[in-house]
Amino acid sequence: MTQNDYRYMIFVVVAVLVLTALASWVFLEAIS
Repeated sequence: MTQNDYRYMIFVVVAVLVLTALASWVFLEAIS
């Protein structure tokens, strides 16, 4: 695995976490 692949994997993981947190926040705001 090259350095670029590693960075891309980290980027994807961070992006998924951010999107999940954002979706959860929007959902909680909507039901409150």
